[in-house]
Amino acid sequence: MKSFKRFFTEQFYNDSLHPRFWDDQNQLDPEARETLLKIAKDVSEQAGVMDLITDIQLTGSLANYNYTDYSDLDVHMLLDFKDVNSDEELVKSSLDGKRFVWNTRHNISIGGVEVEVYFQDVDEPHMASGLYSLLEGKWLREPVYDPPEVDAADVKTKAEQVERDIDRLEQEVNSAESSIDVERLQLSTTKIRKKITRMRKDSLEKDGEFGVGNLAFKSLRNTGHIGRIIDLDSKLYDMQFISV
Repeated sequence: MKSFKRFFTEQFYNDSLHPRFWDDQNQLDPEARETLLKIAKDVSEQAGVMDLITDIQLTGSLANYNYTDYSDLDVHMLLDFKDVNSDEELVKSSLDGKRFVWNTRHNISIGGVEVEVYFQDVDEPHMASGLYSLLEGKWLREPVYDPPEVDAADVKTKAEQVERDIDRLEQEVNSAESSIDVERLQLSTTKIRKKITRMRKDSLEKDGEFGVGNLAFKSLRNTGHIGRIIDLDSKLYDMQFISV
């Protein structure tokens, strides 16, 4: 238990903001800010909505104390979807597609940290405890250093249950002998991926970023199990078209 608590402290909560991007007064590095603004403006221009952007914000764990080696620089570009089209769901889907294409075509990082961009409707609630306006160069919501109380045993148990499921699934995929096996394993893979997604989503909605389910997800990501289930899904897809 002590080792896992130490793992949690080292991996999920820090006593300062990331030193590559923030100084000891929690002010963002000017060069990093300019680079992120340039990226966001380029993406917005390519999507044809640059003139509608009302703010560009940095959020997520790198605007907080809970960053890890796997954290991205999450940049959100805010606009009123209704200014694009009255069908807001259509706008959301279209912009998300453009965002996805940009993220997959480009692998841009600052100081070894990848940049992820998102379009966000101005009316969409944002519950992050750390929120920084890149456009205005100031905190909208400065995070407070407040190490959370976490049931480390519950996190460990939940993560290990999923780890065992993925380990077992991997063994079965490697020994699949028929198309029937492949079909069955595809269903199992989908079930596990949905379980992980639901676990994280429910945890974030109920308890925030330090909920047990979200921390279990981060543990799975850190141990490589998230990557492994994605790889298994791709492998099973390919196996449909070859003789097992």
